[in-house]
Amino acid sequence: MSNPSDRICIDASLALKWVLPEKHTDWALELLYDWISKGFKLIAPTLFIFEVTSTLRNKVHRQIISWEEGFLALDQIRRGRIELILSPKLVDRAWEISGGLRLPTAYDAFYLALAEEQNCQFWTADRNLVSILKKHKMDWARWIGD
Repeated sequence: MSNPSDRICIDASLALKWVLPEKHTDWALELLYDWISKGFKLIAPTLFIFEVTSTLRNKVHRQIISWEEGFLALDQIRRGRIELILSPKLVDRAWEISGGLRLPTAYDAFYLALAEEQNCQFWTADRNLVSILKKHKMDWARWIGD
């Protein structure tokens, strides 16, 4: 897939690094600032906000972050410039992709289906996922350390 698009599909693992101090947060923030300066539009499937909320809630529950830190992080992401997209075609394509890649769930496949549909790059903080995708010649998938 070529990348003529001005859009970038991001997943929850990447966005969470923008609001929580984690390994590779600095890389994630550099990407964000670069994309903003170049006028890229960030997109994600609608499940993105559910994944972000669930992850933050889990961190609060496990007392990794406080309730206030979790809510602030969620609010920062909600106010961000991420367009959430629901396309009727995503469900079928995510099913196909997850089966073809032998993924145990379809969550990641929704991001891939959206990037494919929008003809744009997909960026993640999940290095293992990108390793799988590169083996399947999905070179439009990028890890934050690329």
